[in-house]
Amino acid sequence: MFIVFIASLFSGSCRAQTANFSVSPKVCVISEQQAFCDLDLQFNWQQEALSDVCLYQQDEKIYCWKQQRSGQFNYKARVQVETIYSLINPHTGVLLAKIQVEVQSAHAKKNRRRLRSPWSFFKLGATNAKNFTC
Repeated sequence: MFIVFIASLFSGSCRAQTANFSVSPKVCVISEQQAFCDLDLQFNWQQEALSDVCLYQQDEKIYCWKQQRSGQFNYKARVQVETIYSLINPHTGVLLAKIQVEVQSAHAKKNRRRLRSPWSFFKLGATNAKNFTC
């Protein structure tokens, strides 16, 4: 009974911290003329407890909030490849949430992948079978 009491006492403090995290827009469309796109990103986040939170682009710190439950941040980004944005507690290094901005191409690929191989074992065997006689 004593062990159950201690476990219930520590269960609240051992719970993982997480945050609701969103970004808009989530997709960057690259045209044929440019290999990148410029985005006006809007980040929003919320969590239950007050804490210090920092926003990172890949491994680069962008912005921090002190003792907040929620936050909003507008950021101009030049995106070339898929980019991950993270919310991290700066004191503990704990990842609270992460989100990805995807990159898509506006122009269609000129070369399509073959759906079938150019040769067939059965087709090759059938044509060569008539050449063999016993």
